[in-house]
Formats: sequence, C-alpha cells, structure tokens
Amino acid sequence: MKSSRRYFFRYMSALGLVSFFPVPISAKTAKNIVKYQSTPKDGNACKTCMHFIPETNECKTVEGSIDPNGWCIIYFRDPHYKEVKVEDDNAT
Repeated sequence: MKSSRRYFFRYMSALGLVSFFPVPISAKTAKNIVKYQSTPKDGNACKTCMHFIPETNECKTVEGSIDPNGWCIIYFRDPHYKEVKVEDDNAT
C-alpha cells in the first residue's frame, strides 16, 4: 500500500461520505439506569414527556412498558402536549 497524501485524502473523503448515511439508534436504556419510577415527580409525568408513546405505553429511550404517570431523569416536557380536560355533566 502506498502511503502518500493523495491516498490519505482519498481514504478520508470516502470515510466522510460514509458518515452521511444515518445509523438508526434502536438501543433503549434500562429503567434502573434512568431511575424510572411509576409515580410522577414534581408534577411531571411520562404522559407529558416528548419521549413517551401513548398508543403503546412505551418510551422512545427507556425499555419495557411505561406507566403514563411514571417519571425518570431523562424526562423532557413535550412542547406540543395538550392537557385534555374532562367536563363533568353532573356538576351542580
């Protein structure tokens, strides 16, 4: 193998092109690492977190089934979350 600047830069440019292809990150973190708890903390709950998937009660970053009222240290409030208020028809 020739070791010249030309080959070095050719190798580096090919390596740079490969880095443009996104690699999916599918690994999730264990609950004990993120200190997951099944109760809210300071009014913050998984159901208002941007990582929570309500259709399946899963988290994008934490493994296993997630309680919508749970909480962990990677909680980040979803700016698009809308609180749904249920009106009671029997209220006087």
